[in-house]
Amino acid sequence: MRYLSVLLILVIIGCAHVVREEAGVDVPGAFKNAPSGTAPELSRWWQDFNDPVLDGLVEEALQSNHDIRLATERVIEARAGLGISRADLFPTVNLQADLSRQRQSLSMPQGGSYIFDAFSLTPVASYELDIWGRLSSAERASRERLVSSMEAGRTVIHTVIADLVGLYFQRIGLERKIELAHLRVQNLKRTLRIIKGRYRRGLASYLDLLQAETQLSEAEVAVPALRRQAMELSQRISIIAGRYPDEIELGDIDADYIGRLEPIGAGLPSDLLLRRPDLREERARMEAVFEELKVARAKRFPQITLTGRYGWSSDALHSLFRPESVIWQVSAGILTPLFDAGRLRASEEAALSRYRQAIISYAKTVLQAFYEVENALMKRQRLYEERDRLMGLLKQVKKTYDVSMSRYQRGLVDLLRVLELERRLFQTRERLIDVETGILTNRVFLYRALGGTWTDKEGLYEGMG
Repeated sequence: MRYLSVLLILVIIGCAHVVREEAGVDVPGAFKNAPSGTAPELSRWWQDFNDPVLDGLVEEALQSNHDIRLATERVIEARAGLGISRADLFPTVNLQADLSRQRQSLSMPQGGSYIFDAFSLTPVASYELDIWGRLSSAERASRERLVSSMEAGRTVIHTVIADLVGLYFQRIGLERKIELAHLRVQNLKRTLRIIKGRYRRGLASYLDLLQAETQLSEAEVAVPALRRQAMELSQRISIIAGRYPDEIELGDIDADYIGRLEPIGAGLPSDLLLRRPDLREERARMEAVFEELKVARAKRFPQITLTGRYGWSSDALHSLFRPESVIWQVSAGILTPLFDAGRLRASEEAALSRYRQAIISYAKTVLQAFYEVENALMKRQRLYEERDRLMGLLKQVKKTYDVSMSRYQRGLVDLLRVLELERRLFQTRERLIDVETGILTNRVFLYRALGGTWTDKEGLYEGMG
């Protein structure tokens, strides 16, 4: 009979076992668009731009950004949840104290009544035997939820920093455009002075004068619009940094800045799964849902609880702690579901569906991560190619414009040709600024896609591993 009971328990435990499923994502041996070289050291990756002003903004955001502060509180909440689940694995001990006075009537024929006191002091301990692993699975699920919350916090920090750095370089790009717009205004004013001089000498027509004044007015109108866009970006950056929306300080970026940036290596795709916090977050969430599935399965089996009490009970307070007042009790209870109209089975099926959803979500996130890296690497190549061509084009247009201006002053070409070449010259310079800004923001996105990390200087997650 004893062996039959043991065999029955082993069969039940086998029925409670849950099979783990895999995401089934194929990881290639290398990124298709990866440059030669090894993966960069991504700790505090924004410092690779060698901009002290940017470093200060990032540090300010790490300390004051409200999304980061919210993520930190969610980690603290998840850690408390783990403490609750962990406590269920241990016995609970309570102290029960009763003090009562009662009036009770006497039975006939005596009649009447009497009053008596009752005093008791009893520590009570209870403990649930975790035979099916329900409590331990719940504790592991809470632990994975904590890991997922921590990785979600790291994802928030990673996203906040990337957004701030990207907007910062867009702001610098707009500042360069503003400087270029001022340069164009100055150039058109110089051209207008030349035309006015030729007009006074009868060498230029009144139409030439009107065309030059119109071009100057159009160039001057563009400056306020650019300043408005720049101020909007500054305000957005200020909000991310956790400060009042206002103008921000900018670092110095010269014409050779892009060329001085260190080359980037993409590393191996498998490294991406270890570096990106959003992938680690999804993985931990998948593990948590798997443990919750085991909890749902275990709820369909009996719960065995041991209860013990030891204390004192007396009708007089002065005799409460005498040896004859000692009381004790040891008991074991079993609670097993018999009929619930399919509630527990449906709960298990729902938990199984959530687990499969988590697997699908993880696989989707992995593929999205690979897409982001490949797309950023492809765009990086194309942007550098476009920059090289624009720099060559800029030299040609500049040379043609200088020759045309010289020929116009000698009356060999008309003004329309000069103004058109002047427009193309500044248009090419503006396109070059856009491409160089794109190279910088693409590098930021690439760092983000590769799972750039940071040094936990502010101690947001200290002791939460």
